[in-house]
Amino acid sequence: MKKLIVCICAVAAAAASAEFKFATVNLETLIKNHPNHESNRTLVKSTADDYRAKMEARQEQAKTLIEEGKKMQSDWQNPMLSPSAKADLQKKLDGIQRKLLAAQQEMRADDQHYQDELADLQQRLFKIEKKDVETKIAEFAKEQGYDIIFDVAACGFAKPELDVTDAVLKKMGVDKPKTDK
Repeated sequence: MKKLIVCICAVAAAAASAEFKFATVNLETLIKNHPNHESNRTLVKSTADDYRAKMEARQEQAKTLIEEGKKMQSDWQNPMLSPSAKADLQKKLDGIQRKLLAAQQEMRADDQHYQDELADLQQRLFKIEKKDVETKIAEFAKEQGYDIIFDVAACGFAKPELDVTDAVLKKMGVDKPKTDK
């Protein structure tokens, strides 16, 4: 809503001043074509893969505990076992059950921690890309004499001739966009 109000104010200002120069860009296209975008995506993916590998290792440990518990449970059901041996096995089973519950709680906590770290990484990388794109837009606007450059998503409508996305991409060092507008 705030962007729409700014857009309306700019259009009103443009109508009041014939010398007012403005344009639009597709901010999404600029960010997707940022020179670091692919390497940042690769970093996020490799970080997610590392976290996934750690969680899989933890799951294997839990499976080992489960298998150990199943074996003890089978042994416990042996009718030839003395009452004291059954009591010892029951204590061991209880210990395994506590270990398993603790491992599951740790896995849930670690999973949440990894998800939070991954989201934070994605957000930090996005902010860096966005800030760089905004800087390039500002430099382009200053060089070309634009008063305002809007994100096309903030406007209800803009003539295609007002779009300077490709020119800003060139300013960013990108010759040809990897995605369509």
